[in-house]
Amino acid sequence: MFKCNSEGHVQSFEFSGHALAGPYGQDIVCAAVSVLSIGTVNSLTEVANIQPQVQTDSAEGGYLCCRVNYAAITDHDQLIAVRTLMDSCYQISTSLAANYSDFIKIDLQN
Repeated sequence: MFKCNSEGHVQSFEFSGHALAGPYGQDIVCAAVSVLSIGTVNSLTEVANIQPQVQTDSAEGGYLCCRVNYAAITDHDQLIAVRTLMDSCYQISTSLAANYSDFIKIDLQN
């Protein structure tokens, strides 16, 4: 699930469950979503230099939730980087869902 702020930028994303597109350790859909979500969190930290709010629970079905507080970002370049990373996560997710619609469902809330 993706939630947008009042300006239409992704403010948070939440992935839960398992894709079940293949055997454990060989599920390319699960691997793609894992790389995308963890990569976005790491990029927010390392590239945009912010600390997003992150919750994870691997025991309960591969859960990861990431939220950014746009109001706390005062640097313009940093804001652009965060918007780009969060919006890109959504765009890549929709591409994955288009190609693997049996395994990925996207929900966008404004």
